[in-house]
Amino acid sequence: MRKRCFCGIPLVGLLVAGLFLGFVFTGVSRAGGRETLSEPELEKVFREFERQVDKARNDFRIPGMAVAVVQGDRVVYAKSFGVKEIGKPEPVDPHTRFQVGSTSKAFTATLVATLVDEGKVRWKDPVISHLPGFAMYDPWVTKEFQVRDLMAQHSGMKPYAGDLLAMIGYGREDIVRSTAAIRPVSSFRSEFAYVNNLWVTAAAVVETKTGKTWEQNIQERIFDPLGMTESSTSREALFKSGNEATFHTFDGKKATPISRDWPMFDWPYVYGPAGGINSNILDMAKWVRMQLGEGTFEGKKVVGKESLAFTHEPQTPIAEGKNAYCLGWVKTDYEPCPLIWHNGATTGSATLVMMAPALDLGIVILSNLVTPAPDALGMVFMDLCTGAADDSDRLGTALEGWKKKLAEEAQKGVRPKGATLPLPGAAYAGTYESPLFGPARLMDRRGTLVLRLGPKGFELNLKALNRDNFLLSAAGLDDGDAGTVRFDVGPDGKSFAFELLDNDGDPVSRFTRTDDK
Repeated sequence: MRKRCFCGIPLVGLLVAGLFLGFVFTGVSRAGGRETLSEPELEKVFREFERQVDKARNDFRIPGMAVAVVQGDRVVYAKSFGVKEIGKPEPVDPHTRFQVGSTSKAFTATLVATLVDEGKVRWKDPVISHLPGFAMYDPWVTKEFQVRDLMAQHSGMKPYAGDLLAMIGYGREDIVRSTAAIRPVSSFRSEFAYVNNLWVTAAAVVETKTGKTWEQNIQERIFDPLGMTESSTSREALFKSGNEATFHTFDGKKATPISRDWPMFDWPYVYGPAGGINSNILDMAKWVRMQLGEGTFEGKKVVGKESLAFTHEPQTPIAEGKNAYCLGWVKTDYEPCPLIWHNGATTGSATLVMMAPALDLGIVILSNLVTPAPDALGMVFMDLCTGAADDSDRLGTALEGWKKKLAEEAQKGVRPKGATLPLPGAAYAGTYESPLFGPARLMDRRGTLVLRLGPKGFELNLKALNRDNFLLSAAGLDDGDAGTVRFDVGPDGKSFAFELLDNDGDPVSRFTRTDDK
């Protein structure tokens, strides 16, 4: 479900407004020894970096971006590029708000860290000791599941498991309960698999121990101490800010603005603990300052040094051995020093927060179109600052991979050659039920099969692929973004069940017909 996922973990000027503050940067030479970049050298770094930003915006067709750089306890660079909405002249500025997507996860992990400071929670506490009703599919896993496991991305569930629940109208309590119905695809703690749902459970732990909502805790424990006065946790606050980016989708040729009344605009805020924060580069720079400051901000303790450091510690290796998931962060082996980072993507907004703690250096990149460009630009910046010996074309490689992915996705809605026509709609229409998604109604609406799901009555259209196999689509989503459906048909020529499959063709949940019972 490409246009709604919070984050793709693999790392990969029109109108300009902003501010550049000169500074002396302690860099690292290719040989690994420290050396100081002079101001002329530093200006050269930023001049080249801005050239790369402009190239990325043009190559990836990104309407607007904003970038901030933190060195030590100072914001040394804050600059914006392009426009808030394609086709309109209003420029992005350093105060323009974006959705920051999955970079919100580190905020939730930091909330838990503050409770560890207070002795209310320990990282290795069983989740059921704080939430007795919590359950995974396997009873043994339920018993062994620790608080840290909620944020370490090694649950055994399929990546993005249960994400559709928020889209179709289910709330956070439903999402917490849903993990009991999601069948694992790997052993507990054995593999990296990126999910959003368990972050809602982590927030439930915070709420249970504080008696306040996740939103209240974010405000009181993070936003207020850091002075993040232009950050928020709701759709309403974003649209009332008076200075927010318009988010865009890409159809393979051009970026298109997303209307404010798009019915799925609220789903990131249901998944708020996983990706529901709105912010800008100036506020996010304060967040980075606190992270680099080991939990302190302008001389005040926000979170304990040891508790915060634990959120940066590797928990789950990621493929190829150079990356590991921590708690809301990824740690990457990079020469000459490790990087701590996370990216994020909501529908139409992409973010990168990247730090090199050994250099006391961090960068924030926000954009109003989902592409791999922020990830690639983050690495370009680190290469420029450290003099890393990397001759690869990071932006070119990211662009090539992005174009290939777009081409593959464009083929998802194409019927295979020799495909068999489906049965008449009446053979599939009826009422069904799933242990994960609850009741469902399948209707034959003037020759088009429509699946209605959840409390919101969210509707997905079924497009015939081959006999009893259909592609799912919905307003605002491309064909196949919501997965596919495969019906089981009995000897009477009528379906008795169907399987909802994800984009990889793996089962998500089975729906059994109920109107014959």
